[in-house]
Amino acid sequence: MKILIVGSSAVIDKAVAAHLVAQGQEVRLAGRREADFPFDLTAWRDQSAPDETFDVVVNVAADFGGSTDDDYIRTELVNSVETLPACCLAHRVQSRHFVLLSSISANYRAGDHYYGIYSPTKRHSEEVAQFFCDERGIALAILRPSQVYDDAGESRHHQALFYLLADQAQAGNDILIFGSHDAKRNYIHLSDLTEVISRGVQGRHVGLFACMHQKNIRISDLVSAAYSAFKTKGQVRFDANKPDLPDLAGIDDYLLYRRIDFWRAIDIYEGYRRIKQYRENSS
Repeated sequence: MKILIVGSSAVIDKAVAAHLVAQGQEVRLAGRREADFPFDLTAWRDQSAPDETFDVVVNVAADFGGSTDDDYIRTELVNSVETLPACCLAHRVQSRHFVLLSSISANYRAGDHYYGIYSPTKRHSEEVAQFFCDERGIALAILRPSQVYDDAGESRHHQALFYLLADQAQAGNDILIFGSHDAKRNYIHLSDLTEVISRGVQGRHVGLFACMHQKNIRISDLVSAAYSAFKTKGQVRFDANKPDLPDLAGIDDYLLYRRIDFWRAIDIYEGYRRIKQYRENSS
């Protein structure tokens, strides 16, 4: 199977590519940097498609937004508008299967605590991909991951709380949690996400799928796991004078996992142990 991955500077696409290659698949990267095929989604008409055909095209390109006017425009352009050039690329390389990596944030609506520009733009990306693929007869799979983390901390910018708890536990510091609510979270380790994507690609699965850890956890569970991994102790306090942290859980939808027969998952205890091991090996 020949697979083309769009978004070659992303953490996820490099991990997915390495995983697929290890499984014997032929993989190429298309993107602005560090790519086999230079491809700028903002100037796709001025570029020729690779002189090859591919069975599957996977789009992992994304922008995570911000709060300025420019941030809003850039995020809509990258997440929504530039999904179409990726779809067009799939059509030009004669791919019959397009995989779009979206986000669980696409479920959020106005009024939800974590609703921001990222949420509607990821929904828009799903809608334009669905339209294009329907029009061109390309099978489409949309994957919505929950919160992704990795051993090296390359996801720190997006998962600040997760890594802050690791830092505090490693130092043996006490941990203060804002509010009195023990909020829900859902984290999926990068290696599990790459396995899920890989199986979805190789199985040519079609549809809209949640892609998350099979167990929602609480903030207090994260704290316990972090202390356990670093073999330290500290006091954990909730500060009721601060606003409560809201829940940010995944959706209890395991349709994709049933289809790909994937039930092994890295829990947060193992996840923090991996982070500890990585830090020790890198020091």
